[in-house]
Amino acid sequence: MTVVELKKALHEKIEDLTDPDYLDMLNTMLSYKDKVFEISKEHLEGIRQGEEDIKNGYIYSMEDFEKKYAHYLKQ
Repeated sequence: MTVVELKKALHEKIEDLTDPDYLDMLNTMLSYKDKVFEISKEHLEGIRQGEEDIKNGYIYSMEDFEKKYAHYLKQ
């Protein structure tokens, strides 16, 4: 799909929308398009550390996690 075709398809979909909350959400997303995916240095470092942990085998299965933190998960 070309950019022109994609824009046309999006315009048509937006024209059909009637939910003001959904339209507001789209407007917000488009207003902050350059900022939505900004990641702070701290978060980037956390991601880097997480990737390093995975490489080094420091991982837990969901089952391991649930066993380790069962007392916190009970409601």
